[in-house]
Amino acid sequence: MNIIFFYIYLTTLIIATTIFILARCVFDFHDLDIFFYPNHNYNIVSNYVFLLSHILVNFFLGVFFGFEIIKGMFLKIIFFETLLYLTERCDVFDTTNVSTLIIVIIISVSFYTIGSLANMLFSK
Repeated sequence: MNIIFFYIYLTTLIIATTIFILARCVFDFHDLDIFFYPNHNYNIVSNYVFLLSHILVNFFLGVFFGFEIIKGMFLKIIFFETLLYLTERCDVFDTTNVSTLIIVIIISVSFYTIGSLANMLFSK
């Protein structure tokens, strides 16, 4: 996989995340929250859409990019999940339980790695 695709993906993600956070926190647009934030009880497992979106997106990113950019993808996952965590309530000083963030990062990194393994398996 050419690394240029990762940089295109990263640039698009930065722009989309900035627009999403502005729309959410400035214009009070919360229609997509079900994909990016756990429910109000902070129970990740009870929000199936949130859990499945993280699992499927990271798995398919792993299949597409593979192990070639794994360090960059791990940093991207940690950075963007932390950014979404800090902007969950549109106030970086009013955050939820940090254990939720850690669990989401572990799930995302795990399924990216599983997708990368699938890439290796199918590319042979």
